[in-house]
Amino acid sequence: MISLVKEEDKVLVVFGDEICIDDTVDFVAAIGKHIGDLGKLLTTTLSNLKKKNYSASTLNVAVAILKQPCANDEFLAETLRILKPDGFFVIYEPLKITKQTDAILTYPERISRLKLSGFKVKDTERESLDADIENKDLLKKVYNNIEDICKVIANKPPFEVGSSVPLNFAKGNTSSAKKENAVWTLDNLVDEDLIDEDELLDEADLIKPDASSLKVCSTTGKRKACKNCSCGLAEELSGKASQETTVKSSCGNCYLGDAFRCASCPYLGMPAFKPGEKVILPETQLSVDS
Repeated sequence: MISLVKEEDKVLVVFGDEICIDDTVDFVAAIGKHIGDLGKLLTTTLSNLKKKNYSASTLNVAVAILKQPCANDEFLAETLRILKPDGFFVIYEPLKITKQTDAILTYPERISRLKLSGFKVKDTERESLDADIENKDLLKKVYNNIEDICKVIANKPPFEVGSSVPLNFAKGNTSSAKKENAVWTLDNLVDEDLIDEDELLDEADLIKPDASSLKVCSTTGKRKACKNCSCGLAEELSGKASQETTVKSSCGNCYLGDAFRCASCPYLGMPAFKPGEKVILPETQLSVDS
């Protein structure tokens, strides 16, 4: 962490409320020696961070030393506010990789919360304090087992929170360009992206089907005659001539229409007719609408 601090940087060190300040004397002294100006080294506790009301965008580096995981994200938002653009935020905290019964916060959850608060985290791999040769001796009085402590480094984005940039959609030099009405055009279409619809059809698709092959049974929905076929499809499929004899009704109500016909009536679906008359549909009803 000391390597992130440059001379004349303004640094804030935030201690967890459960940490004894005397145990951090060596760590704070090393930072003060590095920046060379003790007036630019600030310290506070986690509970007093917001009460201090530090000015926005005044810190180069912020360091949080926590003995217990902090699930309150208010200190992340406050740290983001007081850091300068591109400022560093370093957190020392005991975090497990996977969720356990007694775990308040895990390492992946801490990374996620930092990103949701507006920070950038380049290295998401967990780094143990034991591997941090530069600072582990300075913090060994704070933590009983430094292997359980991880170090997280995040950055504030290189712009101020709430900043905006106007977008210029004009083509060419805006000083000499004339205002034109915005009109949607299709002049810049690429031919390679279009599909020739004629290529989707082959020669078989262009052949007009025979009208006789389109005749299907109204009961089965297929070109297959039903059991009591009376429309002539059965004779057509068998190659026999259609019988001219009329079908004798068993109930005597077939000629009245579908409302009076049985479920198995051979005239079902046909119009009403006079008793003894053979039902013949006109050609206009058998042809497909054009």
